[in-house]
Amino acid sequence: MSIDKYIGRTVVIVYEDRKGQLTQRTILIRQVAAGTILAYDIARQQPRRFRTERVLAFQPVAGHAS
Repeated sequence: MSIDKYIGRTVVIVYEDRKGQLTQRTILIRQVAAGTILAYDIARQQPRRFRTERVLAFQPVAGHAS
């Protein structure tokens, strides 16, 4: 997975949390390092960390997310 090329961009991810629940999040990627994505979660309006191995799919957002 090469999500690191989207640093500074908004993407939609499908993420499996530690309980096995699937969620879809729209995030602005700030940094990718050591298996962790540091991002701003658009819906929650706060910084979040995501483990790269739990990202099942991602898609760049065209234009601006609201």
